Amino acid sequence: MIRNQKFNVPDGYSEKQLFDQLAGQYAIKQAPRVAGKLTLYDTFDWRLFNKSLILYSSGNRLILRKLKKSDTLHNIEFSRMPVFYWDLADGDFKKRLAPIIKMRALLKLVEVQTRSKPYNILNPDEKTVARLLFEEIRPAQGRRKPVLARHLWLKPIRGYPKYERRLAKNLKEAGLKLGTEKEFFFNVLALADSKPESYSAKVNIQLDPSMRSDQATKLILRFLLKVMRKNEAVFEKDLDTEILHDFRVAIRRTRSALAQIKNVFPARTTDRFKKDFAYIGKRSNALRDLDVYLLNQESYKRRLPAVLRDDIDLLFAHLHQSRANAFQHVLRGLNSGKYKKIMKDWETFLNKPPPGSAAAANAELPIIELARQRISKRFRGIVKTGSKILANTEDELLHALRIECKKLRYLMEFFANLFPRKKINALIAQLKNLQDNLGDFNDLCVQQEYLLNIATELPGSQQQLKKTLVAIGSLVETLNREKQTVRDAFARTFTDFAAPANQELFKELFAAKTGN
Repeated sequence: MIRNQKFNVPDGYSEKQLFDQLAGQYAIKQAPRVAGKLTLYDTFDWRLFNKSLILYSSGNRLILRKLKKSDTLHNIEFSRMPVFYWDLADGDFKKRLAPIIKMRALLKLVEVQTRSKPYNILNPDEKTVARLLFEEIRPAQGRRKPVLARHLWLKPIRGYPKYERRLAKNLKEAGLKLGTEKEFFFNVLALADSKPESYSAKVNIQLDPSMRSDQATKLILRFLLKVMRKNEAVFEKDLDTEILHDFRVAIRRTRSALAQIKNVFPARTTDRFKKDFAYIGKRSNALRDLDVYLLNQESYKRRLPAVLRDDIDLLFAHLHQSRANAFQHVLRGLNSGKYKKIMKDWETFLNKPPPGSAAAANAELPIIELARQRISKRFRGIVKTGSKILANTEDELLHALRIECKKLRYLMEFFANLFPRKKINALIAQLKNLQDNLGDFNDLCVQQEYLLNIATELPGSQQQLKKTLVAIGSLVETLNREKQTVRDAFARTFTDFAAPANQELFKELFAAKTGN
């Protein structure tokens, strides 16, 4: 594999000075200067950066590189910048991005100007044996803006390795050092006042086991508030459907913390804010449902016989229009006086110091004790409910168990750092498998019901409607078969979760400890 090497050109070291030095040792042929633009991309939650990758466009090419090196992993042409991974043509690039960014949109981080001058290095036979590219990076706006970086790229030619080695040695002797994409990445990002990892919806809270439970709970809730505020601030731009999703998950976690971390705040305060956040969450239910259906549009079509796939387009046209209305409904809610008062009062409460005397029964209890109590109780309830389902075919219990699993998952994530990381992560992974099964079953039930009900709202001619209803009916039948498959898998999934080894590990981590 031939790898390009990137050298940083020190400040005060001119292009002329550099090539005058090389001209004494090599025949050099200069090509015309090329101007262009380079644009960096990542998802709102920095998924590429977190995988040590950098994605940028230059001209009509999209390039994926390793962050800590200059290796090019993928380099493809595009006619229109993709927003989602499924906008890419099938191939290795798409396969690489899909599991990383998933449903998240690629967002422009910052754009810069590039000015490059290519030089061909010739041997005595006047054959090109290597290429050098002198590159300057400047802010996109304003010609007189200072240079952000100067690089000299050494681009080897296959079959002439000695020239590559010799040139690399010459450049190092001239005072140039190998650079990385990481240096360039951070320099350019500084223009946008943007910091990688400045946002993550993943719960990451450091608690002291001896901390008062009311103080620890406020730390958790302040983290969740920060997630809400980050997503709320960009919601109106409608950049990415997952912005609403992260906002809603932070709300659900907040409600769960208020309900599950018992008796750490006065009952009146807890009840008031549980109702407030239920109101906020409910206002965005319709929009999130529509986002999910529209994100799955191609998946739904693939489930249909080819002859019916175009007939369901009327449904998705209707859903797109409904989404536009639902989006405005949520936006009005976020701009309303009621929402602003709720959030202001919430921030005021979270920033209050703890009272001198306990305001609730568990307020002063060390958080490690309360965490063990709550997780242990929730786990025992799940085992009990799941065991009932194994002996009972009623689907309603599956829905109840799904909610119970979600509550346990939130508690375990809130308090994860209080317990051995490897062990609690193993339990969370097992719980997630059970949640995935229950979540898939619930989603299929909801989708079936929604499709049957939405059929009565569709506009269009009788002939159009007839075809669309046939397609919807076919899709509902397919979803029903999938639902049965998922339902059949429940027994095995739950049995794995409730296995004796897992129960012993839950007991080891979360049973009340003597001497605490």
